[in-house]
Amino acid sequence: MKRTLSFLLTVFAAASSAPAALVGYGVTGTGELFSFDPDLTPVATTIGNLGFVPEGIDFRPPGGSTSVPVLYAIDIGPATSQLYTVDTLTGSASAIGAAFPSVVGGSYDLTGAQTFGFDFNPRTLQGDGSVRIRLVSSGGVNLRLNSNTGAVTVDTGLTGPSGGLVDVDAAAYLNSAVSTAAAGGTTTLYVMDPTSDSLHVQNPPNGGVVNAPIGSFGVTIDANPGIAFDIHSDPAIADDSIAGDRAFAALTRTNTAGGAYLLYDVDLSTGAISGGRLVGGGLDFTGGLAVIPEPSAMALTGLAALGFLTRRRSRAVS
Repeated sequence: MKRTLSFLLTVFAAASSAPAALVGYGVTGTGELFSFDPDLTPVATTIGNLGFVPEGIDFRPPGGSTSVPVLYAIDIGPATSQLYTVDTLTGSASAIGAAFPSVVGGSYDLTGAQTFGFDFNPRTLQGDGSVRIRLVSSGGVNLRLNSNTGAVTVDTGLTGPSGGLVDVDAAAYLNSAVSTAAAGGTTTLYVMDPTSDSLHVQNPPNGGVVNAPIGSFGVTIDANPGIAFDIHSDPAIADDSIAGDRAFAALTRTNTAGGAYLLYDVDLSTGAISGGRLVGGGLDFTGGLAVIPEPSAMALTGLAALGFLTRRRSRAVS
């Protein structure tokens, strides 16, 4: 089967003393892109069909030559995989570069019954304007993708705290409000494991080391594979800790009637998730979930980022 339940949650913050109004985007199991208010979840609006069901979606944070967030998607096939940008007004998907092999013997294998984490590293802005995207899988794959070309860099496969395999199928970087070079600040890669129902840090990201659990999701949570997870970062807060960052996860549970997707808040300091709620009355998020500020708030994000970046501590990241 080409596709397992997998989707990614992405959130950006606008710089304002009041919380920014947010717009959510989801992709159904038939490839339909739709929008909704993540804080008022019952109503959704269909936008258009991507023509495929992605394994993950994420917004590239503004920075460099890109002044606004851009939605990306990854489509993983049995032979080749393709990176896309997605028009959030129409649902039209545009390929980035050539397709790359889904299997490279001795290096990585994206095929089979795997789920995926897909997230931009906001501290990898390159001289050519590209940014790196982290792609990890429940099968232990650990890759970086070039946002301009789709080219693949193979990193060390994922290993758990004791050196064994770990079931990672969701990933999100901290401080993802704006893209900068590594010297522009630090970030942390958080990952989720639905087998142990726990939150971890992957450090170093390129080294594939999944550290000991921060904590469990909670005794009532038994997550299925295919967790959507991302972190809302406020560019006005110059803090390399989790202050100013709000994390979200969308998932199905083995102990939830009907297998419906629910949206949760995630405590990055403990791993606990809470506040499960239906989106759009129970919409299918098989193809992805992403959230950004409403368009009127995006201009504030760029203005705040200018001052924000001058106050960041410098530290190289991967």
